[in-house]
Amino acid sequence: MNKIIEVAVGSNGERTPKSFEVIVFSENGEINGKTVLTGQTAVIPPLKKYSASNGLRISFDGALLPFTEITVIDGCKAAIAFAVCEAQTYINSDLPKKEFLLSAISNFILSYLIVFAEKKDFSPAVETVRSEILKGVSDCTFSLEDCLKRLPLNYDYIRKAFKKETGTTPHDFLLKERMSLASQLLSSGISNKFSSYSISQIAEACGYSEPLYFSRVFKKYFGISPSEYR
Repeated sequence: MNKIIEVAVGSNGERTPKSFEVIVFSENGEINGKTVLTGQTAVIPPLKKYSASNGLRISFDGALLPFTEITVIDGCKAAIAFAVCEAQTYINSDLPKKEFLLSAISNFILSYLIVFAEKKDFSPAVETVRSEILKGVSDCTFSLEDCLKRLPLNYDYIRKAFKKETGTTPHDFLLKERMSLASQLLSSGISNKFSSYSISQIAEACGYSEPLYFSRVFKKYFGISPSEYR
């Protein structure tokens, strides 16, 4: 997943396929009739209609990104532009094992987009929940229910406020973070001194004490088992 499937100049014509597309603008351009400045980056979620000019487009299969609408991002232009140009260089090359480079480039670009697009002005209660969830991603003893109930606010109010401000429920946010981590660990080929980490070890690193339950959750989320994903 998070695989680069195409790098090309300009719009694909009508809408994205079932993948995220990112367009880096090397000069002033437009997206759906709105001006985009040199160095800005546009993120287009799956199946969103759009037209764009003067941009270098990169498409990702299975990207885990928190965007539901077409979003223009500032702040990361040099890094993103360089990475997209590198992807364009390697995607059609004959370089042996180029998929390792492309995987690294993909993760680099997506990480930048998430960091620079992340909303900074959450309410104190929602930011507290987000912080606790992010700290508990790899903790098998972390209880989201206990986290929410410890706050001196109504349980349902917190859930509704969290969804209103982040676009997702606390449960789905935790699930997305754990599945994103699992995806990275499985696709990176990370290993200990002797061999690749087992599914059980990766499950524990993602906050799941039961490997079979982790595998069921993973398959429901991605459509394939952890072993097939790897």
